[in-house]
Amino acid sequence: MSSGEILQFAPLQSFVSPTFWHKLSEIKLDLDRLNDKPRSIFGYYTNRNAKSCLLEIDYTAFNGDFKAPKFCHKAHGTVYNKNTIEEFKTCDKNTLMREEGLKLIEGFQTDAILDDPSLLARFFILSFADLKSHNYYYWFGFPCPLTSTLNLDKPVGNVSNAIKEKLKKCLDESSLLDNFFVFQAAEGQEKILTLKEFVVSSEKDASMDLDNVYFCFANNSEHQHPTWLMRIFIAFLLHKCKTLLGKPLKFIGLRYDNHMDLSSSLLWQFTQKESCNFDDVEQLKFVGWELNKNQKPQPRMVSMRDSMDPQLLTENSINLNLKLMKWRLLPDLNLDVIAKTKCLLFGAGTLGCAVSRMLLGWGFKHITFIDNGKVGLANPVRQYLYTFEDAVKGDVMKADAAAACMKKINPGTISTGHVMQIPMPGHTVGESLKEQTEKDLNKLNDLVQEHDVMFLLTDSRESRWLPTLLGAVYGKIVINSALGFDSYLVQRHGGTRTTESSANDDNNTQILDNLKCIAGHQLGCYFCNDVTAPGNSLKDRTLDQQCTVTRPGVSNIAASYAVELLVSLLQHPLREMAPAYYATTPSSSGATSSQQTYNKIPEGILGIIPHSIRGMLSSFENILPATQKFVQCIACSEKVLSEYRLHGNAFLFNVFESAKFLEDLTGISDYKELQNEIIDFNDSDMELSDE
Repeated sequence: MSSGEILQFAPLQSFVSPTFWHKLSEIKLDLDRLNDKPRSIFGYYTNRNAKSCLLEIDYTAFNGDFKAPKFCHKAHGTVYNKNTIEEFKTCDKNTLMREEGLKLIEGFQTDAILDDPSLLARFFILSFADLKSHNYYYWFGFPCPLTSTLNLDKPVGNVSNAIKEKLKKCLDESSLLDNFFVFQAAEGQEKILTLKEFVVSSEKDASMDLDNVYFCFANNSEHQHPTWLMRIFIAFLLHKCKTLLGKPLKFIGLRYDNHMDLSSSLLWQFTQKESCNFDDVEQLKFVGWELNKNQKPQPRMVSMRDSMDPQLLTENSINLNLKLMKWRLLPDLNLDVIAKTKCLLFGAGTLGCAVSRMLLGWGFKHITFIDNGKVGLANPVRQYLYTFEDAVKGDVMKADAAAACMKKINPGTISTGHVMQIPMPGHTVGESLKEQTEKDLNKLNDLVQEHDVMFLLTDSRESRWLPTLLGAVYGKIVINSALGFDSYLVQRHGGTRTTESSANDDNNTQILDNLKCIAGHQLGCYFCNDVTAPGNSLKDRTLDQQCTVTRPGVSNIAASYAVELLVSLLQHPLREMAPAYYATTPSSSGATSSQQTYNKIPEGILGIIPHSIRGMLSSFENILPATQKFVQCIACSEKVLSEYRLHGNAFLFNVFESAKFLEDLTGISDYKELQNEIIDFNDSDMELSDE
């Protein structure tokens, strides 16, 4: 007897945790990139004090060993994340629903669902992640084959107390945690059956008595209408067990309260007379697109901009350009090594400001400044980490202001400033300053050891000597940048780390085609081309000679080259030990031949890695010379390094007292026999040869 009431189902409603979108963005940027192939995910739902028939997903959806939270049941899904909003809009929604529906039917026709009943809970997401605006467009689908209407034999009602008690007892005694199972309630024969056990039994006994058989499922609907999952459950049973046709079937939707009581569980009884034939897949139709908040079959959009932590949002936006490089242009780019590299900047002036901004652009997180100057009124227009307000205060130290500005630009930056004077050769230290200088030397020593990279960006030659020495002693990457009026020099110092290749390399250079190769540990430093020790360059100088007078664009060009040179080194397997090349014969046919020579130089993933870059704005050109270490170098030669290792600060104070100490130590004072003749080469006069 039919009650005439049509059995209706409560549609599933999606609930997406913000963590899911964060994880999807991370996977899109770092793993999938341009790949928009479907990706398997997982969701979950609960029948414990459930509300609104929810199916939830969060960041754990992508876990290969997904486990549903306590009191929840697993659902299997697929995400189709498109590359563009146009692809999202033009995607054939009917075809997509059919493809997902056929996956469900395939589970009907095999034993997959019998082995894992949770496969009955299927969903998929069509999505597009706008990673620039942090807007996410999505549409959930819960595929189900279109079947005939069902009429209830009896009005929906509560499960009798006797059945509930028997069921509760069996569940307590059973270890079964499936969200779909069968309960046999015959007196004295009460037991829980898996779907596989029931199907096997029904095949053996076609005349099975169904009066005491209840088909149970986790019901996440709070309404009189059962969850959408019951519709799929019914379709599966009628397809798998043809003997159920024409017989009254009883379904229990299990619902628990906070005390795990089954009192709110409901019972539905109906008789299905029409067979569910899913063998003819061509005739199958599927339904299940989720309605939006306006109850229309349309996608939804959520913006994570307001819900995300501003610092995390900034971090994601900053890294977007870098991670997009890995999609197509530089798939092997290692961004982790950049983020972990600690940079120590000697000088927070024009070059220091420009270099630090370039470092931020590449995703460097650790940036430390050393400077002893104050922000002046002339500084903000060229040194753009400072403002007019900093200048008019008159007592704002550059190192502190630069570090503070770094954190304002990117709150995730770890930046500090250290106000200290860099002791220099030829700059005598008086007794009153000796104690403070000693402290500064110890602090400098500690800072160099704590960092991976040193940038020499000070405005005098002698102030670069001590950092050059310390960088060589501790095997750090050292990038040097110096400015002229319309020229610049960017140079990497030769590596001093002991490696197997450097220890066994007896040859200073190698010839490759018409290129000469200098091994990384044989490359010279900033002072290797000098035959005099640095002295006090500010003594007896006019104002224009004391200040760094340059064309405004020179510092930005030099800073860019300096940072790009560092990044290229970090991406090379040998890092600072990477070799450098230069032509063994001068170019005879101009720039074209020179370019052809550069094209033959072995490259890293970002291109060639020169030893030094000398540029001239007057002719808008660069040259890439490479020079070997000078065995009598006053900064990086073994004599100097050994003396420092042996005597430490005492050696340094001797150097500060007189630069001649270095000349005598290294033997370059013998060059005085040249009667102090100054050997000066113009760039246009330089020719490189094997001789």
